[in-house]
Amino acid sequence: MEQQPAFSAVSTSIRQLHHILRSISFAPKAEVRISKDGIRFCVDEARVIQGITFLDKSLFTSYDFNEEELTELPPFEVSMPAILETLQIFGLSEVSARREGGGFSSSATNAFTTPALALAGSCRLSYAADGAPLSITIIEGPTTTTAELNTYSVNTEYSDDGMIPLDRDSLYLKTIMPSSILSDAISELSGTNPDVLLLNVSATSAPLLSFEGQGGPLGDVVVDYLVEAKNEPGLPSKKKQPSVTETFAVKTGEGTPARIKTRYKFDLIKKAGRAMQLANKVSLRQDSQGVLSLQFLVDTSRGFSGSTQAVGRSEPLFIDFRFLPLVDEDSEDDASDEADDDENSEL
Repeated sequence: MEQQPAFSAVSTSIRQLHHILRSISFAPKAEVRISKDGIRFCVDEARVIQGITFLDKSLFTSYDFNEEELTELPPFEVSMPAILETLQIFGLSEVSARREGGGFSSSATNAFTTPALALAGSCRLSYAADGAPLSITIIEGPTTTTAELNTYSVNTEYSDDGMIPLDRDSLYLKTIMPSSILSDAISELSGTNPDVLLLNVSATSAPLLSFEGQGGPLGDVVVDYLVEAKNEPGLPSKKKQPSVTETFAVKTGEGTPARIKTRYKFDLIKKAGRAMQLANKVSLRQDSQGVLSLQFLVDTSRGFSGSTQAVGRSEPLFIDFRFLPLVDEDSEDDASDEADDDENSEL
């Protein structure tokens, strides 16, 4: 009898899977970690930016992890362009999506609209054993296409999970807002072609939250948000926060600067553009070292749902981008404004 592969899973949402992976396709290879709970894809560029998404097993029609003695298979790398080309082998990605360029168009949001869901077909992922190719089989009507993608060993010099560390016990900023708000801000700043994005936040004085594009040939530009007061249960007074945010927390206290300014390479922030368009909400988190996490929440209720879940339920899907700050002679003053300690997160 043919031996069972170590892992296999079937999805009937090929377009949605393609759009999720395409949103982190800024580097040629992705690290893949397959566990009994799902699949994690991590794309890294020079350890200054990472894009991570975890596809929970509930997002698949079927999910078989056949290694009873293991909770996770050894990680491997695979070509990201090869995965995307395979998933769109029947032309499932619309022409307009191919013309996105910087990623700031609305085409990506079509992944979870009703017309997209009408597409037939299924996708089977399988992995026979450590070192074997990743097999992707696409079935549409009477046509079946199978691609065997070479897998590569993973660089193990970094942390066990391979992620840029975000110190959740020392968060300086945590805010949640509609993803479209952030997308509009980055799109607005892109018009001046800046070199640097300055993230400027304060808990007490305006602007509480602003994004500034610096170093562009047309000069600097700032996107600032109006401040409003919101009642919080159990508090006698109103707390001020930017009007576009659902939650807004900046660390205050002894040893913490009144204003935190941190610089990031603008072209790297733009690489999260497709995720901004695809998501409903985004959580911005920044720790005391200036590491920035943009965690995007994607509503899968109209896309991946209807698999192993009960009718009407859907698991949230997160796409997490992490960025290291710019630290050079010109930015030492801004970097020193980042500071040292607490707060927590999650959408």
